Amino acid sequence: MSNTSVGKVLKGIGASKGIGIGRIFILQDFDSLINRKAVPDKPESELLRYRAAKDRVLFHFGLVAALIFKELGPGKGNILDVHALILQDRGLNQEIELLIHNGKKAEVAVETIFNEISERQKLAKNEYLKERFTVARDIGRQLVIELLGAHRLEVVKGKGDVIVVARALTPFALAEYPVNIKGFAVETGGLTGHAAILARAYNIPMVLGIPNIETAMENGNQAVLNGATGELIVNPPSELLTYSIGLRDMELAVKAKVRPENTSPETKDGHRVALLMNIETTRSLNTADTYGADGVGLFRSEFLFMHKETLPTEEEQFREFEKVAKALYPRKVVIRTLDFGGDKQFPAVLETGNGAAYPGLRGIRYCLAHEELFKTHLRAILRAGASGNVSMMFPMVPGLETFRKAKALLKNTIKTLESEGVRLGKTMPVGIMIEVPSAALMAGALARESDFFSIGTNDLLQYTLGIDREDSSYSDYGIFLPPSIIQLIQLVVESVHIKKKLVAVCGELAHHTMVLPLLIGLGVDELSMDASHIPSTRQAIRALSYAECQELAKKALTLETPEEVKILLKGVLDKLLVKCGHP
Repeated sequence: MSNTSVGKVLKGIGASKGIGIGRIFILQDFDSLINRKAVPDKPESELLRYRAAKDRVLFHFGLVAALIFKELGPGKGNILDVHALILQDRGLNQEIELLIHNGKKAEVAVETIFNEISERQKLAKNEYLKERFTVARDIGRQLVIELLGAHRLEVVKGKGDVIVVARALTPFALAEYPVNIKGFAVETGGLTGHAAILARAYNIPMVLGIPNIETAMENGNQAVLNGATGELIVNPPSELLTYSIGLRDMELAVKAKVRPENTSPETKDGHRVALLMNIETTRSLNTADTYGADGVGLFRSEFLFMHKETLPTEEEQFREFEKVAKALYPRKVVIRTLDFGGDKQFPAVLETGNGAAYPGLRGIRYCLAHEELFKTHLRAILRAGASGNVSMMFPMVPGLETFRKAKALLKNTIKTLESEGVRLGKTMPVGIMIEVPSAALMAGALARESDFFSIGTNDLLQYTLGIDREDSSYSDYGIFLPPSIIQLIQLVVESVHIKKKLVAVCGELAHHTMVLPLLIGLGVDELSMDASHIPSTRQAIRALSYAECQELAKKALTLETPEEVKILLKGVLDKLLVKCGHP
């Protein structure tokens, strides 16, 4: 019998959305299998062992790369090409073989060299080089696994539905994973790492960054993995388990339906809520899988800079923006301008000396402080807007004065382009993100000058309460919604609607089924989310009554604690699951 407490919530970072339910299977870390004290009798035989293992890994890399390319096509399908090139690097192999000549076991030599490479790359402390670090780490790990004969994921076959818990996971494990694996909870790894990318491509729930994960539970514990909220709930209470099964089954059932986009996302009494997609780059946009989205509600443009060692040119940015605008036409595409600063630093920015001077300089204020960078960015967006379906949105706007400065720079950029004879099309709508309390409180004034609004609930929660939004102590089974946030959303919606402008929500709450009736009742016009959540959200909206959602919102506005909010929303969710066919 497990000693793990009932309903223990382990908080990490959601890397791939979805709900996985199964028994915990702790994957033994291969580090414990390495005998670092052993000295081979004959270095020559150890060299042969290393070379044979390397050839087998290269062959496996080729098979896996071909499989992934066939399954996913260009873009995600060729993300593993670099691994084979690195493993064949002559200098790297000479370093490994030199250590073996000097008396190291092959796996120790591999581990030593690849650890040195990855540690050097980690020093930069930015997302681009963190991804490079994970590539080196994954290659070394896969080679050591081959040398040890530890083919890891095969051991879960025939074990029933499992949530695999591991300290680390290479992307090659995901290419041919057993189908009884319903999710991955991993201690190390990054959101831009190849394992995470593949998990998202294959729709396998994944949570990263749970510290000391292997000692926090026992094999066989029942668990719910929520890839959207970044939580692993060990030994969930029966009520929570039932509700999680209902949510999972509802999402799976809706995704399995043929052409779910044929139905409109409107309530039973005819109130329509627009459903849009959040995307990072054109690679994350497969026009065959937009699930009938009304457009793109959030194009996170800074991701175009993530993998660049030099700043992308105006032309490179323009081509990416134009590609999305044409692919979605005539549906709208909202491009959020660069949200650099704070902890969002990328190598091209750091190399040019454009790094943030202090943690609070972020979003639109960062761009205004780096005017040439911003002008180039604005020119690319404006040029892409010639198609007529592009809108621009400024992030982290603190108030009216900053918004006016940004619009003045935008106006001057438009004049410059027009003087150059550049065709811009109709006037581009310009909106703002509501992510800090000062902007929410000034929504009425901002509504006089902004064309639309989008509430970023992730940052709004953090800056309103002064907490780290990844702090698991503030989470309760995926929902932490204080009354203050509800009141701020209501204030924004009412202030903006007076000026007959639209309000969207693009944070994590946008696709949270439990919160959906409340957002609709508060009057939110649009919801923007990962495209894979659109079918289940559409189905849930169609089971709701707008009038009942409004009554729910009135009740929620009278509550005083997050626990009271959770109880109220949980009761509504239970009824919603029944209406959607999940008792």
